Amino acid sequence: MNKTNANTLHSILNKMKKTIAIILSILTIITCVWLILNRLDLLYIPANKIEHVASFEKQQINNRTDINACEKKILINQIDSDQKNNRRISNIAFKTQFTAFVIIVIQLVLVVVILMMPKKNKPS
Repeated sequence: MNKTNANTLHSILNKMKKTIAIILSILTIITCVWLILNRLDLLYIPANKIEHVASFEKQQINNRTDINACEKKILINQIDSDQKNNRRISNIAFKTQFTAFVIIVIQLVLVVVILMMPKKNKPS
């Protein structure tokens, strides 16, 4: 292989490396955006509204006369347990979204750095 072909091949490989790095970064960003959007419905954002609804449901259970005190306690404990589980799931979803956002920022910086890299001089 002569020197001109080697330089051309080296130049093509450098461009391919940049292209592959950019494509992988974009795929990572797309995956993280999907993860953020997918976990959006798991967030327990309006906690005060949900707490009010739970309090109303508990009051409705306490007002019922067709069930005994033990059944009322079981239903109220179920509401409390559901709320606790929803908060736990929401915390996990928030941490996942935060991590995905950090990864997106890192990938965007990486793409900018890759695009700003100067072209290498021909090897001697």
